Order: sequence, then structure tokens, then C-alpha cells
Amino acid sequence: MNSFVECSIAMQNFLMILLEICLVLELILFLLRITCFSGKKKVITATTVFAVSFVLMVSLMNEHRYSIGESAYEPMLQDYPASILTAGIVVLTFYLCWAIWKERYKYNHSLSYWSVNEAVDDVPCGVCFSDSLGRIVLCNTKMQELCRMMTGAYLQDYDTLRKAMDNEIVSEGLIRLSSDSNVFYLPDDSVWMFQEYRLQEPDCAGYLQTVAVNVSEIYYNSEKIRANNEKLEILNHKLEEMYEKIGDKIREQETLAMKMQVHDNFGRSLLSIRRILERKENQDKMDKQLSALKHLVYILTGSAVESMEKLYEDTIKHAEELGISVQISGNFPLYPSYRALADRAIRECVTNCARHAHGNVVFVKIDKYANEYNIRITNDGDAPEKNAEEGGGLSALRKAAESMNCIMQISFVPEFCLILKMPLTERMRLDGTCTDSRRSEDHAEVF
Repeated sequence: MNSFVECSIAMQNFLMILLEICLVLELILFLLRITCFSGKKKVITATTVFAVSFVLMVSLMNEHRYSIGESAYEPMLQDYPASILTAGIVVLTFYLCWAIWKERYKYNHSLSYWSVNEAVDDVPCGVCFSDSLGRIVLCNTKMQELCRMMTGAYLQDYDTLRKAMDNEIVSEGLIRLSSDSNVFYLPDDSVWMFQEYRLQEPDCAGYLQTVAVNVSEIYYNSEKIRANNEKLEILNHKLEEMYEKIGDKIREQETLAMKMQVHDNFGRSLLSIRRILERKENQDKMDKQLSALKHLVYILTGSAVESMEKLYEDTIKHAEELGISVQISGNFPLYPSYRALADRAIRECVTNCARHAHGNVVFVKIDKYANEYNIRITNDGDAPEKNAEEGGGLSALRKAAESMNCIMQISFVPEFCLILKMPLTERMRLDGTCTDSRRSEDHAEVF
């Protein structure tokens, strides 16, 4: 069988090139096993194979130079057939390719120190671990990038990042958004929140974990919500003003309609009185028209036409016309303004009893205490409907009561009840003591 020296120059070059490829593959395998921490045995095996292949390559170079006529070299592999060398180099090539593939597969499907480092680099947030002296133990690429934007340099020790978070380092475009937390607006228009955690495990005592989270979406959405809330607040103010104006407009229209109605009634009454005077008709017709005029004056002024007694008589008469009996227990207030307010409350309750409760009796209980009058008005009619509210008449009565520093309370459950509390000042109490003996007889009536 022919030896390597007896082969053609082309065959020799082919085998040497193939062996050089094997040397490169062996070097790659050696580095993979070192970086993947494959163990001493595999590293020694790769080193041995590389050394043997290198010695074989030197021998083939020596044989090749002898073949091209360089007399300084002597053949060393004459006893080894070229076919065996070729088969060995081909088998070595396939072995190295298989070993490299196996190491890569094992690297991609197993955890190692590099796997942890790659996993930390792939997370979207910034992660940094430092020891008690501020030395960086682990820092991913995102944290390095954030530190570069905040300080102008990549992170070398944790004190640099701490100074940036404490605003000790002034960087253009870096804005601290919250004094209570480490939230920063960075030059690339992103918003990041930095959080620090002390590791509690005994083996990690003294180590500090720093995490940077991208809160740009939350920040910009909150800004949009805040802007929308401001717009809504302005709109609410405008709506409140509009509702107030609408309420004033409605009250003006109601007042105008009432004035027009009163004006028409006045006109008709005056025309009737004039016709009665011209025709000299029965006095009863005249009294009826005068009574109507008194009632209109009461509506406009809210006070008695002639006297408080006449006022209450007119109220009782008005109730009787509606089919309502008014039962009053207790003494009426001595003061004209309170008496007029009480009469107005009775009239309103009589009207509501006839219109809504369909009752027959309105009960008025008047109690005088040391500091106030307490007037309680109820009726024997139907209970108010669910979710009943104050109407226009009760609302107007409440405003009149509040204008005199009185308190008006209304309840609809289980029955309608209106309470008026009229405070007594010191002067009122003194005046009331002097006049009680003279006027008590006028205020103990029950209708």
C-alpha cells in the first residue's frame, strides 16, 4: 500500500487542509468545554486530541516537504499507509463536528452561569446586583443603558447610580417626577421607576438588588386621565352654572306667570266691584269680591290683610273649601314673622294633603320650649310614594324658613311630617314672658 510520501501532491494538500480544519474544530471544542464548564475530563480529552492532531500535522508537513525534494527532511510515516491516514482524518472530522454539536445542544438545553447572564440580559427591565461595598456583581444591558442616559457613562460601581437617583448628578434631559419615589423622565421620553431591595437570604446578606421598570405607558395614560379630569371639572362647573341659570329662569317664568294670573284676578275682581257699585247689587257679592282681593294680597305679600287672627281664619276657610279640617293644638307664635311662616306652612300642607295624600284632616302641634318653637304638621292621608321629594311649594317654604334662621325638616317615611323649628332670641324670650299673661287666651283655640 502507498504511504503518504508516495501520494500525489494534490492528495497530500487535501489531507493537510482537512487536518487543519480538524485543528480549528478541536480548538472550538476546547473553548466550548471550558466556557460551558463541561468538566476536567472532557477538557483534558479535547486538549489531548488537539495535541495529537498538531503532532500529526507537523509530521505531514515534514513528509510533504520531503516529497517536493527538500533534502533537509527525512520521511517519518513510511510505514503507515495513506488510506489509513485518510480514514483517520475523516473519522476525526466527523467526531469533532458531532462533539461540537453535542456541546452546543447541551449548552442550549441546560442551565449554566452564562444562561443566567443571558436570561437577565433578555428581560425588558433593568436589573443590577451589588455587594455591600457598592461593587457590581451582575448588571444587565438594559441597566447599563439606563445608567449611561442618567450619568453619561456605563455603570462601574453602584454609588454612581445612587448619586444619579439622589439628584446629585445633573444630566441634561433627566427629570425626577416624584419626590417620594425614584421615578425619572429620561432623555428618550421614557419614564422609569427604580426600586431597591435588600436580599434577605443568609448567603446573600449585604447584597442589594436594584430593579428599573418602564412605567411610560402608565405615566402617559395617567397624564391623559388627569387632563380629561380637568376638562370634565371645567365642564361640570359650566353645567352647574347653566343649571343655576336654568333654575333662575324657571323661577322667573313661574313668578311672571303667577303675577300675570294675580293681575288678571285683580282686574276681574275690580271690574266686578265696579259693576256691583254701579248697579248697587247685593252686599254679599261685594263681600265675596273683597274676600278674593284679600286672598290675592296675601299671596303677594305673605302677611295678613287686617290682622293675624283674620289671617288664620282665612287659612281655615281655605282648608274647608278643599274639604280639609285643620286641628291645631298649642299656642301660636307671638311674633308676626313666625306667625306668618306658620300660616304659610299650614296652607302648603293643606294643599298637599288635598292634592297628593287625599286626606281629610291636617294635624298641627305647636310646642314652645325655652329656646325655640317646634311646629309639627301631619295628616291622615295616604303615605307618600316611594322616593318622594320636595316640590316647588315646599322648596319655597324652606327658603322662607331659612331666611328667618329657622330649621325645616321633612320626612316622607312612614308618613308625611313637616317640622318647623323657630329659634327664640333672648329679647324674644323676655318679650314673650311679658305678654304671655295677656295673650294666652287668643292662642289656645282648636279648629
